[in-house]
This record gives sequence, C-alpha cells and structure tokens, in this order.
Amino acid sequence: MPNKIISSAGVKALVGHEIDKNAASLLEANGYKATKHVARKLDGQMIADADLVLVMENDHQNLIMKQYPQASGKILLMGKWQDDIDIHDPYRRSDEVFNYIFNQIEAGCLSWYDRLNKDN
Repeated sequence: MPNKIISSAGVKALVGHEIDKNAASLLEANGYKATKHVARKLDGQMIADADLVLVMENDHQNLIMKQYPQASGKILLMGKWQDDIDIHDPYRRSDEVFNYIFNQIEAGCLSWYDRLNKDN
C-alpha cells in the first residue's frame, strides 16, 4: 500500500529466526518477495505506533487486547471480511496446509486493502 508502513510481529514469534523455507518458496512462487524477514515479538511500542493491528486468530486478538486494552479498537482479525475466520499458523505443517493458509492470508490482505482504499 502506498504511503503505508506494514510490518509483521508475532505473539509467540521465534525471535531472530528467518522465514520458514516452505513459506518463502510459496511466497516467491506467488510473486511476493520473502527476503530479509526476521521474526520478532509484538510489543507495546509497535501497538502504540500502529493505526491498525491485524491478528490471525481470535485468541491472539483477546490476548493482545488484554495486555493493551487502550488499543482494543484497532486490533482486528485478518479474516474479518471472511466471516471473522481464524487463520491458523501453518508452521511445521504440510505443503497443502501452507497453500491453504496462504490463500486465507492473501484473501484477508486483499479484503483489507479494498476496505482501506474504499474512500480513496
């Protein structure tokens, strides 16, 4: 998205680890760059700096809102526009699961993109 800063962090991230090789291959096969990604853990400064925090699972949303109740209005599900679906982490799962989750994430991102650009 032009003029937007988009970043990634996890509630249970393997801090300092590079992207999973299966995930990197899948992203690159679908036209996305997967270089230079290093896992980091979500923290209060990231929450404070963000206009919107998208989470993959309802459990993550509840956990973050409990830790940062002042930010609860900007913590929403990635799958909100797909009937509030949870998108589960495919780490250490089969290629089929990675593909399925990739499609859920991509649909969520495109839906958010459309919603955020609706008025522009």
